[in-house]
Amino acid sequence: MTSPPTRCLLRALLSGLLLTGCGGVPDEDGPVPAGAEPVGTRESAMCSLMSVTDLTVSGMDSYDGVIAGAGTWTVSPNANSVYMEYFLDNNPTPTRQWLPGTYDPSTGKTSGTWSYSIGNVSCGGHTVVINAYPRHISSNGAEEICPTPKTLTRTVIQDGACRPTTSVSCQRISRSTIRCTGTASGGSGTYTPYWQESWDSEIYQEQYLFDWYQRPWTADFQCVETTSTTWYDQNQYHFRVIDSTGMPSTVSSSPVFKCMPVA
Repeated sequence: MTSPPTRCLLRALLSGLLLTGCGGVPDEDGPVPAGAEPVGTRESAMCSLMSVTDLTVSGMDSYDGVIAGAGTWTVSPNANSVYMEYFLDNNPTPTRQWLPGTYDPSTGKTSGTWSYSIGNVSCGGHTVVINAYPRHISSNGAEEICPTPKTLTRTVIQDGACRPTTSVSCQRISRSTIRCTGTASGGSGTYTPYWQESWDSEIYQEQYLFDWYQRPWTADFQCVETTSTTWYDQNQYHFRVIDSTGMPSTVSSSPVFKCMPVA
């Protein structure tokens, strides 16, 4: 299956900036501890002139249990940095960042980029809330973080961790029959089992892979036992499921069985 563009973006993000840590990108003041107190509610005359004028998300996606995203921010002329908070679902403790930016003398505004990643994300839908607060650091080190943020919300479906996994067990129950039983776990909802048979003809030097067919969890396959060292087929049986969301599972395969060729 071809990866969607957002997933390609995610892989690029994870290989670079995002994997600097789920706690965020440090600036000159360092990252805020995960358990630090939230932004205060103090008001000042300066805060009446400070705001986040722009906040964007250029990508927010999930893959293999990791949610990651990135974007940009811009603050008004009276601010020179930004304070970021990221909430995943109902977690009361956000991931936090203090981020410096680049000053544009033509507009008087400061702008920069943000990035966020978090691992061990469970299967299903998740909500990420992004808060950006205007922040000013004066030349003497005094800090002012204003209490009113600009907020964006994104919903992400974590599917990489949702793929069901399967196993298969096969054994000969008679001279002509192989019986296989499949099992599945993970994914979402109920499963629909499918079987596929493949054979490799030693005598004809041909291989054939049959289509997937919906069959019960336990299925019987014809394979007449043979002791010939030259006149036989090699048969193998493959099992997978599709869950209630349409997500296909991993494929499990049986051992190879030596069978008398079908005339």
